[in-house]
Amino acid sequence: MNDFFRWLLGIRSTPDWAAGGRWSFEFQSLPHGVWSVAAAAAAVAVIGGVWWLYRREGRQLGLITRTVLAAMRYAIFLGVAFMLLELTIVITKREQVPSHLMVLVDSSQSMGLSDPYTDAATAQRTATALGLTTTDGQPDVTALRAKNRLELAQLALERILPQLADGRVVAHYQFANRLEPLPEANPLAGLGAAGTATGVGDALQDAIATHRGQPLAGVLLVSDGRSNSGDDPRKVAEQAGADGIPVHALAVGTEQGPRNARLADLDVGPVIFIRDPIEISVLTESKGLADVVAGVVLEQRVDDVWKEIGRQDLLMGEDAVVQRVVFPFTPDRLGQTEFRARIEGVDPELTATDNEAVESVKVVRQGIRVLLVSGYPSPEMQFMRNALLRDTALEFASWLQSAGEGYEHVGHRPLRRLPATVQELEHYDVVILFDPDMRALGPSWPEMLTKFVGDAGGGLVYVAGELNSQALFNPEGGPLGAAGIDNSWLRTLPVVREPGLYQSAADVRLSSRDTWTLELTSEGDGDSVFRFDPDPARNREVLTSLPGMYWHFPVTRAKPGATVLARHGDPRMRNAFGRHVLMATQLYGPGRSVFIGFDSTYRWRYLHEEYFDGFWARLIDRVGRSKVLGGRYPFTLATDKSVYRVGDRVTVRAQFLEADGEAAATMELRGEVEGGTAGEPPMPLTLEPSAGDPGALEAAFTAEQAGAFMVRVLPATATDLDAGLRPATLPIRVEPPQQEVDNPTLDRAALEDIARASGGSVIPLAEVDRVPAAFSVRQVERVLEYRDEVWDAPLLAGLVLLFLTVEWVLRKKYRMA
Repeated sequence: MNDFFRWLLGIRSTPDWAAGGRWSFEFQSLPHGVWSVAAAAAAVAVIGGVWWLYRREGRQLGLITRTVLAAMRYAIFLGVAFMLLELTIVITKREQVPSHLMVLVDSSQSMGLSDPYTDAATAQRTATALGLTTTDGQPDVTALRAKNRLELAQLALERILPQLADGRVVAHYQFANRLEPLPEANPLAGLGAAGTATGVGDALQDAIATHRGQPLAGVLLVSDGRSNSGDDPRKVAEQAGADGIPVHALAVGTEQGPRNARLADLDVGPVIFIRDPIEISVLTESKGLADVVAGVVLEQRVDDVWKEIGRQDLLMGEDAVVQRVVFPFTPDRLGQTEFRARIEGVDPELTATDNEAVESVKVVRQGIRVLLVSGYPSPEMQFMRNALLRDTALEFASWLQSAGEGYEHVGHRPLRRLPATVQELEHYDVVILFDPDMRALGPSWPEMLTKFVGDAGGGLVYVAGELNSQALFNPEGGPLGAAGIDNSWLRTLPVVREPGLYQSAADVRLSSRDTWTLELTSEGDGDSVFRFDPDPARNREVLTSLPGMYWHFPVTRAKPGATVLARHGDPRMRNAFGRHVLMATQLYGPGRSVFIGFDSTYRWRYLHEEYFDGFWARLIDRVGRSKVLGGRYPFTLATDKSVYRVGDRVTVRAQFLEADGEAAATMELRGEVEGGTAGEPPMPLTLEPSAGDPGALEAAFTAEQAGAFMVRVLPATATDLDAGLRPATLPIRVEPPQQEVDNPTLDRAALEDIARASGGSVIPLAEVDRVPAAFSVRQVERVLEYRDEVWDAPLLAGLVLLFLTVEWVLRKKYRMA
C-alpha cells in the first residue's frame, strides 16, 4: 500500500506483520438497543424525506436528474453517518506461536533428603526411569538411594526437558519461601535445597501472574507435596483450572519418607571395677522405623580384635523416642578397654554413619581409699581398724586423735598428719568418723567434709560415741555449738537432733541393763549391707542371731528423703517420730553419708568374724563407689528424645543404678531448668515415681522456646545452706520448629488434590516419561489485529465535501436553490 493511499484512508502506520493480513471495516459506535431502533427510524426518515423533497421541488426535472440529486444527498448523509459511527479499518492476521510452560521445582530442605525406597519393585522401576543403571544394564538401586530428592528431580528433568521444549517456551523456577527464576542457559545447575518453608500455593499464584496474557500450556510442579506456608495450593489450583491452566505434578520422594536409626549413646561409666558386674546401656533412636526389628550388638576390643559381648533384637518405636538396651557385663582385665555398640538390620536408611558408638573405659581394682579418724581407741574402733587393715581390696589409713607424739598410726601407708586441704582429703574415697573431737581436727574440716561429700561425691560414715557426739550435736549457740564446735557439716548427715533431746540417767541405766538387737526397716532388710548370706532364709537367721547393743546415741528423726535402715529394738526407746533411728543413709549431692547411732558392731564377731568384716566391707563399698567412679550420682539423667522442637513435651528421667534401686522408692529429688530468656528465673521441676519403672523418677515440662537448656537435679533434702552443692546436670537442646524435616514424607494426597482441582495429574518418578505427553498444548493459533479509525480520513471528508459541492451546483443549475 503506497503512502498516498494510506493518507487518503487516514492510516498513520501499520505494524510489520500486517503484510498479507486481511482488511475489513467496522463501526466502533454502532447504536444498541433502543438507540439502534431510533437510528433505523431516522435512516428511514432521511431516505423518505430526501425522496419526497426532490419529488416536490424537482417536478419539472426528469427522473434521472432527480435520482442523481437524491443519490448525492444520500451520499452526504451516508458520509456523515460513517463519521458518527466511527468507521474503523481492521487488519487481522492468524499465526501459530509456541505456548508457555512453567516448571516449578521445590528447593526446600525436605528436597535435600534421601529416601530408602523400601519397595524393591518401585526402586528398580525408578532407577531404570532415571537412567541409574549398572555397567551390565541392571537398575542401580544403591545409587538411587544415595541421591537426595532434588538430585533425582534434576535427573528426571534432564530426560524430559527437550521434549517439553518442543513447540513451547519453558520457564524454569525454583521455590521454597518464594518463587525465584532460574538462569535460562543452564537452569538445573542453580538448584539447591535450602528453603526453610514450602509455599506451593504462593509459587503457583506468582508463576501464573508472571505469565498472565501469554498462551499457557500448563504448570509442571516438581515437589514432595509438603506445603507449610502461604496460600492454600488447592484454592490456587482451582482458579488455575478455571482459567484452563492444568497443573501436573511430578511426585518426588516416598510416602514412607527418609528413615534412619541412630545410636544416641553408649552409657558406661568412665571407670569400672574388675570382676564387678555392671550394666552397659545402649541408647538408640529412630525415624520412620516404627515396628521394625533391628539388631543391637555390643562388642569389646580384646587384643586389638572386636569380640562380641551380646546381641539383642530391638523393636523400633516412634520417631525420636530414645530406647535403652541393657547388656550385663563383668570385666576380667585391668587397664583401658573399649566398647563398641552397633545397630544392624535396618537397611536401607538415610545414613549408616551414626549406627555405631565407641566408648573408652578404665577397668580398675576394687581398691577404695579409706580414712578412719577416731577420737579414742574404743573396742569398736580397734576391731574396725584391724578388719580394714586386713582387707587387701582397700587402701586404708587411720588417725587416732588421743595418741601421743611418736605414735605410728595404723594403715597401709601410715599418716604423719591429717589432710589439711580439700584436695588432700579428696585423695580418699571414704571418710569414717568415729566419735571424733571436731575441735582438734581444725577449723577447715567442716567445710572440707561438706565439699568432700557434696562436691567430690565422697562417702562419709559417722559412728556415734559416748565422749564427743553429745557436744557435737548440741545446736545451742547458732552455727557454733555451745562447746564452740562448727557443726555446719552436719547437714551432710541423714539425721536431725533437735534441742532438748537428752538421755536421763534412768534412760542410760535402762538401755545398758540388757542388750537390744537392731530392728531393720523394710528398706534395711532389702539393703545389700545387711546381706550376710545369699540365701534369704539363712540371712534372716543371721540377722536375728546378731548380738545386740547396750548403748546408743538418740537422735530426733531422719531427714526427709533419707533412708532409715534400722531402728532400736526396744519399744521404749522412741519419741514422737517413732523408735530411735540407729542407722540411716542419704545422698548429699553425688556423695552418700551414713549415720550409725551405736558403737558395738564389733559384738557381731562373737557370732562369726566374717559378719563384722563383711558388713563394713559392703558399707564402705556402698558409700565409696560413687567417688571411685568419678563422683557420679547413683542415678543417671536422661530424656526421652535427643533433640526437641518448640512445643514438645520434655520428659526428664532419673534412672537409679541397680545397687541403689531401692532409693527410688524413698528418695526425693527436685530440679530446675535453666536457660531460655536472659533474666528469667529457673523453672522448678518435681520428679515423681515413674509409673512404668519403680527404679526411676520422672518430671515433664513443655519446651516453649528454642535454645540450650540445663536441667539441674538435687536431693530434695538440700537446703539454702547447700548453695555450693554440686547438682546432677543434663543439657537439653530445643530447636525451632522445622516443618521441612520433622515430617518429610511424600504428601501424595496433597499433590492429587492440586492436580484434580486444575485438571492435571500426578506422575511418579518411575513414570517420568509420561510427563511430556501430559501437556497437550504446544503451538497455539494467535489472531493479530490492528485497528485504525478512518472516519476522519481525507477520502471520506473529501467525498462529503465533493457531493455537497456538486449537489449545490446542480441545484443552482436547475434553479432549485
